Amino acid sequence: MNNGRRFLAMLLVLISLTAYGAEMNNLGDYQWKNRLILVQVAPETEGAVETLTDARAALNDRDIIWFVNTGSGLVSNQATVSGGVERDVNELLAKVRSDERVLLIGKDGGIKSREPSLDLDAIFRRTDSMPMRIREMRTD
Repeated sequence: MNNGRRFLAMLLVLISLTAYGAEMNNLGDYQWKNRLILVQVAPETEGAVETLTDARAALNDRDIIWFVNTGSGLVSNQATVSGGVERDVNELLAKVRSDERVLLIGKDGGIKSREPSLDLDAIFRRTDSMPMRIREMRTD
């Protein structure tokens, strides 16, 4: 019985560490677990960190992790961001056209939208229309 409790405690610790990004070493580690929003700060995306922070409950409900490249570093709703994740985010944002400052990446790892500015209502509509999200909403 004591071993069972110890195992359960360790399992809960591992789950909580993963939830806060400690086990995420690259963007691929989020596949099938989270949707991602990547933002490159520009005049069109000014205030993105505040907007995303204020929408915490709606983002959490949709399993969305966000990363904002501020130009001086990466800001996220993850407690920690590994160097590998930061590198992947910066490389991906560097490859897109200059008018594609906001990327929505689905749980399957595919880019679902490329936008010039952050419009969370549009992102939520797009996300909520995805087959996987529809199934999630039915089971909640």
